[in-house]
Amino acid sequence: MDNKQIIIILLVVIVALAAAIGFVLFNQATAKEQTIVKITSDSKQTEGGALSVKLTDLSDNPIAKEIVSVKITDKNGKVVVDDVVKTDAKGKAKLDLDLKKGKYDVSVAYEGNGTFAGDNETQKLTIKEKEATTSETSSSSSSQSQPQVYAYRSDGSPMYSQAEVDQYMYNKYGPVSYHIKSNRYIDLDEPGFDDKGNWIGY
Repeated sequence: MDNKQIIIILLVVIVALAAAIGFVLFNQATAKEQTIVKITSDSKQTEGGALSVKLTDLSDNPIAKEIVSVKITDKNGKVVVDDVVKTDAKGKAKLDLDLKKGKYDVSVAYEGNGTFAGDNETQKLTIKEKEATTSETSSSSSSQSQPQVYAYRSDGSPMYSQAEVDQYMYNKYGPVSYHIKSNRYIDLDEPGFDDKGNWIGY
């Protein structure tokens, strides 16, 4: 083999090595960093809850100001939520849900960008009916146990029936005419008395 052939072979090898090195460097330069988009909210919630997601790289570093799409379908496959959220400085985002009691399929997806690759996650979501709070329950029970005020005496104490009002008025003024105002206080309709029941004479 003469020198000319050796030189040609060496040149071919050098070109092949240069192409291989260039290909590796190009792939390293254009490779996108892997991401993880995760649904962080509970899979069982009550009505009025929210869906929370978090976007990070593989080292759990948050990825901020990126758009994550959210799609939720009901048990019949109907899309009931089709929205997007934007991650904050901690890589977190939240979407308030207005879903009724039932079972849903949740899908979140990050499409990626020039630096980061995309990722997606799904969740089976169960929405339970909102239970009445203790204060609401006690308030309801209180309103049911407390009788409605029919009228007030002049000192502000309540009376709860027409019979109680009649007895009160008879004991205080005798057989007089009166009417109950919209504020539940009593006005005398008898001549010689003012509205508060004070005698002012004829």
